[in-house]
Amino acid sequence: MSKIAKLICLWATLGYGVAWAQSDGFIEGTVTGEAGETLPGTNIAVHSLADDYKAGATADADGQFRIAVPAGNYQVEITFVGYKSDLRENVQVRAGQTTRLDAVLVEQVIFLGQSVVSASRRQEKILDAPASVSVVEGSEIRNNPALSLSDHVKNLPAVDIAKRGLANANVVVRGFNNIFSGTLLTLTDNRIARVPSLRVNALNFIPLTNDDVERIEVVLGPGSALYGPNSADGVMHIITHSPFTSQGTNVHVGMGERDLRHATVRHAGVVGDRLGYKISGQYYTGTEWEYTDPEEVKAQALRQAEIDAGADLPPLKTRDPNNSNQSVEARLDWRAADDLTAILSAGHNKAKIIGGTGVGAWQSIDWQYNYVQLRLLYRDWFLQAFRNWNEAGDTYLLRTGDPVVDRSSLNVFQAQHTSRLGQHQRFTYGFDALLTRPDTDGTIMGSNESDDDLNEYGGYVQSETALRDMLDLVLALRYDYHNHLADPELSPRAALVFKPQATQTLRLTYNRAFSTPTANNLYLDLQTARDPFGLNPNFSPLFSALGLGEFKSIDVWTQGNYRSPGYGFTFRRDETGRPLFRSPFAPVAGLPADQYLPLDDPLFTNVMWGIGRQAALAQFGPAFQELATGALMAQGMGAEDAQATAGQLAAALPGIVPEQLPGLRNVMGRLNIETEPLGAEPDPNRPPFFFLEADGTTPITAYDVPRIHSAITQTIELGYKGVVADKVVVAADLYQSRIEDFVGSVSVETPNVFLDPQILGAALGESISAALSDPNNAQLAGALAALDAAQGNNNGSPVDELTGILTAGAAAIPYGTVSPEQASDPYAMIMSYRNFEAVTIRGLDLSLAYFPADHWRLTGNYSFVNDNFFENLQYSHGEGGADIALNAPRHKVKLGMNYNFAEWGLALGGQVRYIDSFPMSSGVYVGEVDSYTVLDLNLTYQLPLEQDLVLQVDASNALNQTYQSFVGAPVVGRLVFGQVGLRF
Repeated sequence: MSKIAKLICLWATLGYGVAWAQSDGFIEGTVTGEAGETLPGTNIAVHSLADDYKAGATADADGQFRIAVPAGNYQVEITFVGYKSDLRENVQVRAGQTTRLDAVLVEQVIFLGQSVVSASRRQEKILDAPASVSVVEGSEIRNNPALSLSDHVKNLPAVDIAKRGLANANVVVRGFNNIFSGTLLTLTDNRIARVPSLRVNALNFIPLTNDDVERIEVVLGPGSALYGPNSADGVMHIITHSPFTSQGTNVHVGMGERDLRHATVRHAGVVGDRLGYKISGQYYTGTEWEYTDPEEVKAQALRQAEIDAGADLPPLKTRDPNNSNQSVEARLDWRAADDLTAILSAGHNKAKIIGGTGVGAWQSIDWQYNYVQLRLLYRDWFLQAFRNWNEAGDTYLLRTGDPVVDRSSLNVFQAQHTSRLGQHQRFTYGFDALLTRPDTDGTIMGSNESDDDLNEYGGYVQSETALRDMLDLVLALRYDYHNHLADPELSPRAALVFKPQATQTLRLTYNRAFSTPTANNLYLDLQTARDPFGLNPNFSPLFSALGLGEFKSIDVWTQGNYRSPGYGFTFRRDETGRPLFRSPFAPVAGLPADQYLPLDDPLFTNVMWGIGRQAALAQFGPAFQELATGALMAQGMGAEDAQATAGQLAAALPGIVPEQLPGLRNVMGRLNIETEPLGAEPDPNRPPFFFLEADGTTPITAYDVPRIHSAITQTIELGYKGVVADKVVVAADLYQSRIEDFVGSVSVETPNVFLDPQILGAALGESISAALSDPNNAQLAGALAALDAAQGNNNGSPVDELTGILTAGAAAIPYGTVSPEQASDPYAMIMSYRNFEAVTIRGLDLSLAYFPADHWRLTGNYSFVNDNFFENLQYSHGEGGADIALNAPRHKVKLGMNYNFAEWGLALGGQVRYIDSFPMSSGVYVGEVDSYTVLDLNLTYQLPLEQDLVLQVDASNALNQTYQSFVGAPVVGRLVFGQVGLRF
């Protein structure tokens, strides 16, 4: 035997000896349900009213328990999730004897005695939890044949759902949703379930079936004191069944609208009384609701133009709406001893879906998500290690066609211990290590691929003190280190839990939580759009004619701002502080391609004008020739002569447009990435660029982008939960959250440089007017007069019309980019991330559940936030500002009803959700989301057969009230789905 094993045995022996020495008797028994089923995990609390002595235990896999206590008279309370508590008075224990205490628990409707594990990282009653916790029980999940786990939590208080497809949805609580969201820490059996590296919650990637889910807990508010980074908005914990408590086989086969086909299977069993196992799998296919992204259409047209011009490029691929998903999961539980359990689990999921990111959608084909997890439970110790990893398959970006490679992994090691000091003090403490290893083969992290490993280490301790029988104090502190952040993070937590009655709880809590920068925030290096302005087809011939070689277009790149060593992104400036820029047209002036240029330079502004003049004339010339031909024919000239004369006039047109202009100046403009409304015709008045900052008065300029910092969230919350008149459960949470160094969504940080249209128009108009006054240009002036009559203001002069056309053409060209010194592409526009000054939101979450009888239930909840759009919020650590959206409604209302006809084996359910309209800004998806109301219905019918055969129907959006839950998401309609399930 090893030294470690000997020490463990010695420790266990001494511990047992001490317990025996202090105990004069035992209370033992078995806990079952009315149907005879065992209830492992049942809580048994022993209390001596004479001397306030307290002890407790948890029933084992067979529902059995044994507690050593001093001789005396005790009160014993037996509680289990979903069952009425059994309180026994005057339980006598005699020295050296065992008192037998068996219990049969009866199911109940109101579950305030239920236990949760997510609020304090240990099992406790939901009323004792120092946070607001909502629970979806397994019975509710089994009655709702949903394709995604998100459908089971969409009706909970404060939950925001952005449905993007049949099974694809973003889930957060209390706002700050995003197209690529991971702010809600999502766990499955204590395992962080997000996609590695990208830190996005893809719930449809989690390889679980509905039959395997025991319950889902959603904790509102920050959880960093225990869970560490990236739990500032809350925690969603999906807890699955133990094979010891869920033996048997479940098979479901279903089909529905949109070519939906779905099948799941789960089997659990035991070998002896020490080994349990389970395996599950699912498969579905379906056709997504269609969405046409205007930018994808533009990109496809530009790519085709390049191909037509001779470029050796493939056409861009389009969306494939045919989705599929296959998953398998297995778990092995070994009870090596009564106080030692080892759990090994592994899962695999392969999906074909259309996903969204902050820089556009991607088409994933055979994206594989995998995990393996080992947990050890020894007395009051919890140890686990797990690994999540990806294989992106044949995934590609829809706006560029570029492939996406992702073989990233997340490796986690955790240890936790709970100990008691007497009857009134409990400590929980632990350690976490999170090692993220991005591996994208340069397709996502680009030039940062060799410097993007993330190492995060944290330790925490939580103290729970029973100050009085009705008052508990919870204090916690956590310390975290991140290898790419300058300073460690501290996360304190404090809570007072007051229970004036057994069914009433008041909470006052304070939490300070933090969210570390993601790998994308730090290291992203991704081409977002290739030549979005179509410069290449227009100016490549010019460069070829001048012998300047290949023309380098202005592309769009999205980049994280971590630079080692360095500040982030900095812009080179002249002596007055104005930013310098770089231009792909610099070689036309005989300058190096990466030459920094000053704004308003008289020489280079005329180089710009020369380029813009040529492009504007090339665009206007054919139209003018056609217009002149018509005007000459109207004067009686024959068609052939009119065409010839018009051709001569068109050739003479450049002669009245000067090649040089005095006093030209530049303006800077930032690309408008606002998404065109779904189904709307293109708006001709929609500006392609903004020339004023968010305050509406300051001209666009460039602001240095500091290295990204952690966002700090401080939340104060007052909460209540309780039972009124034995039939109504009421919960209310009033909170204020202040987020410092808020990390905004990806946005354009580099202005482009244009010719000032007003100054250009004035100088050009004066020159054209003088030229048309020359008698030698009389015929040309006469032909241009048709322009005034046909398209102008009919003032008798074509000067303003011609000036306007040429100015608009030349001033619309981006001649360069104010690019940072750290940019690898000197002309590229860069989108990146910033910290913002503090955002403060105040909100209220109310929920109510009414149980008129055991067989039916009415529920409702309402959530409110005081603000969901923050105008011109200032940047942290620098100048400038921008608008920030909560990406969630200020008001949302959810109502539900469930009715169980037990004698018929029929259960009916219905839910209504009203979501208020809200502004949205998430990367390239910017716009307004309209309000909508959705009715969902579900039915479960136990067929009157010897076999355990169940028919289920789910009608999501039953009234087909089409809605778009997020900008960039498809319009979602009705989805009716039915399945047959067999249990044996």
